Amino acid sequence: MDAGLLSETQLRSALAEQRKWGGRLGLTLVQMGFVDESSMVHALSRQLAIPTVDLENLAPSAIAMQALRVDIAERYTVFPTAAEPASKLLTVATSDPTNVESLQELAFHTGQRIQVVVASASSIERSIRRHYHGEITSATASPLVFGIEESTFELAPPAEPLEMIPANRGGGAPASGPQRENELTQRVAVLTQQVADLERMVAQQARSLRAMLELLETRGLVTRDDYLAKVR
Repeated sequence: MDAGLLSETQLRSALAEQRKWGGRLGLTLVQMGFVDESSMVHALSRQLAIPTVDLENLAPSAIAMQALRVDIAERYTVFPTAAEPASKLLTVATSDPTNVESLQELAFHTGQRIQVVVASASSIERSIRRHYHGEITSATASPLVFGIEESTFELAPPAEPLEMIPANRGGGAPASGPQRENELTQRVAVLTQQVADLERMVAQQARSLRAMLELLETRGLVTRDDYLAKVR
């Protein structure tokens, strides 16, 4: 809020969502679209005086990778960036440097003292897949990346609202008749077509999503349980 990235109303909405569903407040703010990941990372960095790290352009040392097993990295959503064996100091990137309990557990599992830097959760997950599993990752992905062409529909602009016409103009006949009925019929037809276009677009996007999920599942990159856990 001090940085001007978040309003009090947005914060109250995110806190209500967090109380309802649980999870970290920062992640809730990002999921609700109030703050982007990059802004969140830099806000945390300034607030806690912890440096950030650009994982997309980082080449971690083999020593750092060996110091942290992949299952531990995935469990705590952290990525090793540097290690000093002589002093038993392991530096890890995390999106939640305030989670002291997790960092203490991480120190126990690794037998190292833990030093943290800040990075976005999505960049940490990509780095784990890229450096531990040898996957080719990118910061953004679309159905086209997986060979799926997603159809879109251009919807006609909504018809202008009908004017409120008095029932009787100067004692004349009411404003009704074939012309009025034809106008209403045409506008109802336009709205009906727009609804049909929206239904087709949603159905196509659902098919694309199912196809992408099946493709990822076939390649062993994701399971349905993992997917359902993410969208809940």
